[in-house]
Order: sequence, then structure tokens, then C-alpha cells
Amino acid sequence: MGNSNKTILIVEDEKDLLESYKELIGMGGYSVATAIDGYHGLDYLANNIGHVDLVLLDLMMPGVDGLEVLRAIKADKEKYGDMPIIVLTNMSSELVIKEAFDLGASSYLVKSDLDYDGLLKELNKYLGSSDK
Repeated sequence: MGNSNKTILIVEDEKDLLESYKELIGMGGYSVATAIDGYHGLDYLANNIGHVDLVLLDLMMPGVDGLEVLRAIKADKEKYGDMPIIVLTNMSSELVIKEAFDLGASSYLVKSDLDYDGLLKELNKYLGSSDK
């Protein structure tokens, strides 16, 4: 597939989910990097400027949570550019959704409402791929 030149950073603190997403997205043809929490996600981004095309971001994580990661990335467009950030969480509160979009999230997906095809379709939408 033609997605291998696109890298997705998954920031997710639940190790089993992180590995599942990594495998599924990799099967979709994307290169995948992972971070086990917000601190490691920001560290990875800082050390790989220009090499991450999209961030798939959980919100509820220990230490640096997803909203803090989102805030940090969007506050420094000079450093990080305008990469899409897709929030992938089980938090469905209207206030949290509004805050995520206000901070610059490209999309907001609820884990329990999403299947593999839906996730790939959303990734493809932001990475310009028509592959399924």
C-alpha cells in the first residue's frame, strides 16, 4: 500500500490497546511510532520533527494528559507545523470534546464507537490516502 511513507504517532497509555492500534494501523500500510504517555509522546515529537504526519492521541493518561499534549503541539506551530491530531478516547463529555476542538484537534473519536475500518478511514482522510 502507498501509506508507508506516512508516519503516525500513537500516544496511548494502555499497552494492550497501544499494541493493537500499532498492528492494525501498520496493516493499513502506515509506519507507526508509539509513546506510552504524553511525556514520551512530546519527547518523541521533539526528537523527530518533520517525521510524524499525524498524532493519534488518547486523553486520559498519567502525568501529561492528552489535552496537555494537544495544547503543547498546537501552541508551537513553528516547531510542529500543522499536523493533524486525532483524539481517540473513551471520554464522550461534550465539554471535553469542545475543549479538544478549541485546542486544535482535527477529529475526535470515541474508542467504544469505532471499528478498524472507521479508524483507517479517518486516518486516510487526514493523510490524503484513498487506500483502505
